[in-house]
Amino acid sequence: MKILLNLLQEKKKQAIQRRFYLRFFLWQFFLVLILEIFYLSILVSVYFILDFQLQGLQSIGQQYDAIHSEQKTLDMYRKKFRETNVLVEMVGKIERQHFSFMQIFFLLDVVLPENIAIDSLTTKRYMVLLAGRATTRDGLLTFEARLKESLCVKNVNVPIANLFSQENVDFQMDFEIRKECLQKNAL
Repeated sequence: MKILLNLLQEKKKQAIQRRFYLRFFLWQFFLVLILEIFYLSILVSVYFILDFQLQGLQSIGQQYDAIHSEQKTLDMYRKKFRETNVLVEMVGKIERQHFSFMQIFFLLDVVLPENIAIDSLTTKRYMVLLAGRATTRDGLLTFEARLKESLCVKNVNVPIANLFSQENVDFQMDFEIRKECLQKNAL
């Protein structure tokens, strides 16, 4: 059995007890302070980590927006190119089927003798009506023969009244031009 005797005076007992409580209180205070500092440091480090990640996500978001806007622009250009290609293809089909009466001039340039001048040229569908002046009747007959020999011309009609005079012959003639010859590069 243990017996504890306390022979100290009451003032000293109270002072020792106060120091004990003070040390206990200080120990508890520092313990709580250290725990608070520890938790605060954890919270600050978590804040900095989350802030760093947020900045990274924002930069990724900005890059995504930039790339996405570039992709939208690229898609818009692709769509415009597709539409343009469709229109160009339609124009190409129309142009391939388009009749160019310029081919008549090319034909006349090839078959027209030097001594013949054409005053008027009229077209109606595939029929060409010519009026002009030939210096000689032989020149007019040569012109008629060359037209008949041409693969693009059919049904050449020269009225006999055009052949009555020998020189300075005013003439009119008509002929039919083939449809395939009116397309570009046919002659």
